Amino acid sequence: MTEDQHLAPYLAVLERIDGLARSGRSALDDPVPACPGWTARRTIAHLAGLAEDWVAGRLDGYGSDAWAGAQADRFDGRSIEDVLDAWAAAAALFADLGPSPIGGTAAMWAFGDAVVHEADLRPVLAPGTTVPAESMTLGLKAAIARWRAELGAAGVPPLDVVASDLRTWRVGPAGEPAATVTTTANELFRGLFGRRSLQQAQAWDWRGDPQPYLAVPLPYPFRWAEQDLID
Repeated sequence: MTEDQHLAPYLAVLERIDGLARSGRSALDDPVPACPGWTARRTIAHLAGLAEDWVAGRLDGYGSDAWAGAQADRFDGRSIEDVLDAWAAAAALFADLGPSPIGGTAAMWAFGDAVVHEADLRPVLAPGTTVPAESMTLGLKAAIARWRAELGAAGVPPLDVVASDLRTWRVGPAGEPAATVTTTANELFRGLFGRRSLQQAQAWDWRGDPQPYLAVPLPYPFRWAEQDLID
């Protein structure tokens, strides 16, 4: 079986969130601003349930609010230790899973979900910290690829996306860029995963008109936040 490049990063996210939950347990019942209606505890329960669903092959409704909510509900009334142990037990089986029926691998999809929620949880459980650069870069790679496809399908002009502390990507169709947007890797990471509002994205450093690009919806299941979100 070919080694899954997302498995080790996924297990690393799990380990980091485990540490955040145990060290920040006094804030586990605090709300997570990026996940309206959810506490830190419920967000982590969703991740544990998601891992179990991958192992069990329960993928109907993947990415929907109902699917994610059922995962969190499964752990109602259980201790955070039980939740984390269940997540670790399910994740330990990922290496034995075959190709995903929705493309890619279970670890690829689970990593994307977990690293986004790690960034959601940090302002609550470890204020002032961010996702480590290696994981953020891997998450951005997927986000940029999907955004590139959306912009290309919409027929907008080429765009250079500059993460000032990381690298530059060309998105949209081939050709010279009609615009350039510059921001930090963390802002781009948060924005492309729906954790920034349109107004916040417009406030990034744009050279050229941002409207053709921001008018294109973010790739499913993400959308621009309805209100400004400050981590």
